[in-house]
Amino acid sequence: MKTNTTHSNQKMSVSVIIITLNEFESIGQVLKELPRNLDEILVVDGYSSDGTPELVKSLGYEVIMQQGKGYGAAFLTGIKKAKGDVLVLMDGDGSHNPADIPRLLEKVSEGYDAVFGSRYLPGSGSEDDTIIRYFGNKVFTYFTNLVHHVGISDSLYLFAAIRREVFERIKLSGLGFEFCVEVPIKVHLAGFKIAEVPCFERKRFYGKSRVNAFFHGLRILWMIIKIKFSKK
Repeated sequence: MKTNTTHSNQKMSVSVIIITLNEFESIGQVLKELPRNLDEILVVDGYSSDGTPELVKSLGYEVIMQQGKGYGAAFLTGIKKAKGDVLVLMDGDGSHNPADIPRLLEKVSEGYDAVFGSRYLPGSGSEDDTIIRYFGNKVFTYFTNLVHHVGISDSLYLFAAIRREVFERIKLSGLGFEFCVEVPIKVHLAGFKIAEVPCFERKRFYGKSRVNAFFHGLRILWMIIKIKFSKK
């Protein structure tokens, strides 16, 4: 796929956007594990009731309260605020390993516009995959590739490094977990250069997943279909 952008050899500034919702037991460790050479770290909180924002502030990091409600809404809030040339999107529950960030950024530095983590490439894996989650992801990834020809191996694992200009040229609207498939589909349809790198999904440090397989699955499927019929 041909990229729509030209890049200089100038050093990229990197903003990491971490979304949280009642992650008091995990966010401190996630922040501690982040690489030291990042230019900006933004924690976008979904109005946690367990003291997550206060903890993050006490550790010296910036907290932004998200606009709207939902997984996608949190990332959209951070994307609007971040200043870096490259934006890293990740969860604050510990499932995304910060040690994988340099691998994502290395691919961006090679000239890719968007680099997505994958649990299903050689050298990757997951401690948190259930049979239902594995099957669901395979089905949605299949439909994502069948309908839009994106060519990715893991459409529901939004741990990614994406150049700022990509977000300036695509319009994102998904406020919930359907945001996960919307991003790679629209990046691909806009003609940007995409890569994947193997990542290892850890078990979340605390609490349970908020994904409802049936409800969120319908929203994800609708997003795949909606984009297809909204294309000009």
